[in-house]
Amino acid sequence: MEQAPALTRNHPPAWARAFVALFLTAFVACGLGAGELWPLTRWHLFSALRQPVQVGWRAVTVDAAGRETPLPVGQLPLAYRGAPLLVGRFDKLTPAEQASLCDSLIAGVRSLGRNVHALRIYRVTKDESIRVGARAAPETVALRYTCAHGTVQAAGP
Repeated sequence: MEQAPALTRNHPPAWARAFVALFLTAFVACGLGAGELWPLTRWHLFSALRQPVQVGWRAVTVDAAGRETPLPVGQLPLAYRGAPLLVGRFDKLTPAEQASLCDSLIAGVRSLGRNVHALRIYRVTKDESIRVGARAAPETVALRYTCAHGTVQAAGP
């Protein structure tokens, strides 16, 4: 009578088991706690309820000829990278803070060697419930503020 070959168990290396245990512990701790350390986030970006109407803000620079160019945030120095967040709160800033922000953004774009005469801030509204075929309807853009020469002028409600 033949004997069956002995089965050997191949275990993963100890370092791999330790890594998996540590990763799963961190994953559970961040998921249950308040940690937002990517990739161990609580997925707020994807889990938040979104309304059909999305409202945002857009800043554009204006040259002497009146041509508009999107604010080049990615080309500005690192200190300007939070500009979209500040532009999104523009209507909540005091007039002095608005003028200071506009002057700073204009100076930042000029530091790139660009001709900037003014800065315009638009309110952008997009209704995701209105569809044109398989796509959302175009967004509605309304001029709200114009900044030039240290002043801010409101352009609409």
